[in-house]
Amino acid sequence: MKRLLPMLLGLVSTTLVGLAACGAAHAADQKLVVALPEAVRTAGKLNVTISLAYPPMEYNDAGSTELKGFDIDLAKAIAERLGLSPEFQNVEFPQLIPQVVTGRSDLIMTAFSDKVERQTQLDFIDYFQTGNVLYSTVDHQSEIKTEADLCGKTVAVATGTSWVTWTEELGKAKCAEDKLITVIQIPTQAEHIMQIRQGRAQASVIGLEGLLDLMKHEPGKFYQIGEVGDVNHYGIAFAKSNSQLRDAVLGALDALKADGTYTQILDRYGLNQAGVKEFKVNGTTK
Repeated sequence: MKRLLPMLLGLVSTTLVGLAACGAAHAADQKLVVALPEAVRTAGKLNVTISLAYPPMEYNDAGSTELKGFDIDLAKAIAERLGLSPEFQNVEFPQLIPQVVTGRSDLIMTAFSDKVERQTQLDFIDYFQTGNVLYSTVDHQSEIKTEADLCGKTVAVATGTSWVTWTEELGKAKCAEDKLITVIQIPTQAEHIMQIRQGRAQASVIGLEGLLDLMKHEPGKFYQIGEVGDVNHYGIAFAKSNSQLRDAVLGALDALKADGTYTQILDRYGLNQAGVKEFKVNGTTK
């Protein structure tokens, strides 16, 4: 999935150290601590790769380096249960998989969709239900009401995400061959909105949770085009060789769900409807 606030995204990874999780602290679960890979337990850190910015999942306010969002708070809670200190490394979206498979990071947790083709390199724990939505600024609302109204128009999409293919396939399904949707790839959601406002694009794609957050913070300025498509799950992603850490994180998630922490974090961001009943490993079949 996973990209709204203006900020600089460099090609080089920026390391952002997480602060203490919101809310009351919980003691580490010693059974889960023992289940960790020895190298991770000895280091005492959980290195989490993210890609800013995508409210309400991961973002920071202009002029601040403090990380916020559902993914950030949940990652902090997981680390806490594992007796680890969370450290967040921010990279551009196309660098997420290389960051993990080369061992520079322990896991990806950044509105990152569990896809079958990604499972050749990664294992996922599905923890959040989402879907794709097209949207635009309200000045386009009279001319663009459905997906078919985007035929022959331009849609700005986050670079390297699954939204690129989804938008292209939608255009093929809805439009004549000589009037397909033109997809332009641009890194951040803030830039997508700028492209729309400057007339270079007429719409963009975002996860449902992102649009809800955008409409909450800027009421009356944006609207959804058509229905939610490609309902899927975001997953915490691990290198295939890192199954021991994967299983420890799964145990931490189950504990957070059992004691209500998972639901509390969902509620904090108004995302309760996106919560999952069960955390599944490699749960997607598409």
